[in-house]
Amino acid sequence: MPSKSEKSKGTKRKKGNDSSIDESQNGNNSSLLNSILGAVHNVLYGTSTHSNEQQLTASPTPPAMMSTVTMSTSTPISATRPGTIDPDDDIRRQIASTNVKLDEILVRLAKLDVIEAKLSALDNSVTSLNVRVNVVEVKTTELEKSVDFISDTVEEAKSALDTVKSVGNAVNETKAAIQDIKSMKKVQVDSQRHERTIETMCKSMDTLRKQNRELEEQITDLRWRSMKNNLIITGLPGENRGEDTERTVRAFLDCEMGIKNVAIGNTHRFGRFNRGKPRPIVIRFLFAHDREMVLRNRYKLRGSPFSVREQFPVEMEDRRRKLFPVADQMRDRGHHVKIVRDKLFVDGELYDPSDDDEPELDDREEEEFLDADDGMGATIDTSMNLR
Repeated sequence: MPSKSEKSKGTKRKKGNDSSIDESQNGNNSSLLNSILGAVHNVLYGTSTHSNEQQLTASPTPPAMMSTVTMSTSTPISATRPGTIDPDDDIRRQIASTNVKLDEILVRLAKLDVIEAKLSALDNSVTSLNVRVNVVEVKTTELEKSVDFISDTVEEAKSALDTVKSVGNAVNETKAAIQDIKSMKKVQVDSQRHERTIETMCKSMDTLRKQNRELEEQITDLRWRSMKNNLIITGLPGENRGEDTERTVRAFLDCEMGIKNVAIGNTHRFGRFNRGKPRPIVIRFLFAHDREMVLRNRYKLRGSPFSVREQFPVEMEDRRRKLFPVADQMRDRGHHVKIVRDKLFVDGELYDPSDDDEPELDDREEEEFLDADDGMGATIDTSMNLR
């Protein structure tokens, strides 16, 4: 606040000024106010300090006005002349208002500084965030590339897995084929073994058949040898339950062939009984010369219902029966034929049945062979034409 001496000194100076100074002071006050308002405007709206200095330079304030301004800011006006309007009062009010506004402006400027600092920090944060975002974008790009690479790798792995599965299936099929081949080989080996076994068995069977035939031939030969002294007489009547067949035979030999005193071992009839047709009688001679004598005299039975023939086993009889028609054919062709047991000799050579077709028997030959029951046929020397 201004002191009382200062107020009195100002009052004395004001009283000494003339009216011209008042007018010029009023004009200068207006220019000063305009300058202050422009400076405030520049501060508020951001006009540069250099332009403010130019404005202040362009409108200089007179010393008297400057003193008045200083006095108005430092010393309050205590009184005015009654009946007049003090122009400084309005200026002081405007200056006070301006000071208040300037204080507010300074406060706001301080706030603006804080805001500016915060904005700078925010800018730095945004910049850092942008950097981080760029880093994240780069990493995201790399991650996407990695994901794409992993996806491609997974697809390749799937494809490789499918390939492995197909290879595994092929391997399994190959294993199955190998097993089949092994099975086939085993079957083939078994088959070959069975074939060898069958072949061995066939050979054994052939051997057994051969041995069987040999045994049959031996048995047939033994049977023939046991029948060697036997003869069969057909057509002898008088068959009955109490018949003495040896007496019947001796009577037949004596009456029909003129043979007496032969040694007979035993006699008997054989074959199926047929009413009205006597069965043949088999005779066993004790000596071969008696049998040969009867055979030599059987020509005496030509034209009679009786016949004398040798006895052979059934197998020989079957083979002899097939040789009779062949012997007749060969004889009709002019060959000399002879049947010995079950073999046919043509012109002194053994006849082979495979060289000629087997002829059929005529009715006369069939009747002759069927007369001998149980497969017993007649023994014939075709050179003698006897049956």
